[in-house]
Amino acid sequence: MKQYDFDPDVQRILGAVYGDIPSINWRQWLAISSVEEYESTALKLSGLSTMENLFERMKNEKTDPKSFSVNVESFLGSHEESPVIMCHTSGTSGGDIADVKWFHMSRTLVTQLWAPGMQAIFESSGLNARSSAVIFVPSRAHTDGLSVEKGKTTVRLYSAEFSQRLVLSLMKPRSYVLYEYKDAKSVQVLAKILSMDGIAVVSAPFVTVLGWANLNQLRKGLEKSLDAGEYKDTPEVDELKKKIRTKGLDAAAIKIQKALSDKLLEATVIFSTTGMTDKEWDTIRDFLQWKKGEEQFTNLYVGSEVGPFAASIGSDSQSMQVFPLTVPVIEHRGDRDLISRTKNKVGKLFVSRLHGDNPVINIDTGDVITIESQEGLPVIQGDVLRAGFPLKTEIFFSPEISTYEKKKVLVGTYFDLEGIEIEIRNPRKLLACLAEQCHLDKKSSVVLKKEGDHWIMVIPSPDESCSPIDDILNTCPGGKSLGHAIKEEELHTKMVDENPVNFLIPRSELLEKVRKGNLPKGVLKRWPLYVVMPSERFTNSF
Repeated sequence: MKQYDFDPDVQRILGAVYGDIPSINWRQWLAISSVEEYESTALKLSGLSTMENLFERMKNEKTDPKSFSVNVESFLGSHEESPVIMCHTSGTSGGDIADVKWFHMSRTLVTQLWAPGMQAIFESSGLNARSSAVIFVPSRAHTDGLSVEKGKTTVRLYSAEFSQRLVLSLMKPRSYVLYEYKDAKSVQVLAKILSMDGIAVVSAPFVTVLGWANLNQLRKGLEKSLDAGEYKDTPEVDELKKKIRTKGLDAAAIKIQKALSDKLLEATVIFSTTGMTDKEWDTIRDFLQWKKGEEQFTNLYVGSEVGPFAASIGSDSQSMQVFPLTVPVIEHRGDRDLISRTKNKVGKLFVSRLHGDNPVINIDTGDVITIESQEGLPVIQGDVLRAGFPLKTEIFFSPEISTYEKKKVLVGTYFDLEGIEIEIRNPRKLLACLAEQCHLDKKSSVVLKKEGDHWIMVIPSPDESCSPIDDILNTCPGGKSLGHAIKEEELHTKMVDENPVNFLIPRSELLEKVRKGNLPKGVLKRWPLYVVMPSERFTNSF
């Protein structure tokens, strides 16, 4: 296996620990044809088939993922085996690197959950031992990588890196490239991609692909990396650098972009499409030479706490099949039932499975899914949304917004506010629509603030063309419930001149700290919508 890897030592260890886990016939899942067959399969594969009173417990219990996370230092002190492989969450809510949750990736857990799910995702996308893969992973935290702790070989990784290194260990492709997101536009990495043959899959966030599709961003990445010495140059890199200097950066960037597009022509792109706007879709289609309706991508939902949960392993890339590796429950306004039986099509997801020898009931994912089909293997929409949750990162509100002395700031991608008919799904799409019609800065945010018995939506647009705002909101994705609330005088709008939300610490400093691994990458998240209310008053109906 030919590898271009920023940390081949870690890959060797994962290959030694997990490389002999047998493959499974995941295609059998697609043949499941009834609710009863699905439930029987899920109970068996989750390890919960012999558990008494399971469904009764699911009605009443839920599990905070923190309860089965581990303190790494304590675990190493009591654990006999070596190497020890640990995964951690991304810290979406912000806060400190010490706040992320750690999970021991035991061979049992990986064999039962992670290996089958990740195999299904990548194999359905076309990867095999004769083809090649291009993979990008988050920048590591300062704790991550290979070390020796308390006499034991220890590997610590984001779950996004672990899961994809696991795929390489299991499937052993002919060749692969694996680097961090930040290096995706560098000469060093692009030269290696362009030297590969038979690329079957590209696994990267859609923003990484957009970075290649945007010629200006690509040119800047090339320029920045020309004299960088982080990685040792190979003959491929030397050759590409020579071409850039001969042709000039601008001309070379155009040729490199076209060469990259052609190189990825037969590849399936593996990424989550949640939050992608129509304009971003068009940009990616143009770059990858896709016709609308004939896109080659696999949508996926993989969580640190629940593992690979669903992906578009069937014929429709827009919808995702739920893997029968766990027992999922949907909750909507207090009503909780199995995903295969619930009458609620939208709800918060809870997942049950074995963790080691212990059953964990209703792991709270914090995510909201939409069910499309319950016939046989459940099918969910491609957008997986995050229910509103308290933000830990400190932010600054402009003086134009008078906020409470004691306030709770909520972020997320799904809000169904109790006591008022406001449902907001995917506010990033709402903001993109407002940006287009009202000339908002795309990096700005909207604030929804509770004031007495009504809400105020603060929109950063001094442009007079953004009027009447009520009509414009109605035309935007997710705006109809807002328009109704305005009509009922439950929601008022306020236009301000500048972005009402900013980081207390400049984003450039936060980015540097994340890249050095001193902060979790979640602190960089610039949310499109911030919901502000008195700290004692928050009820999201989920």
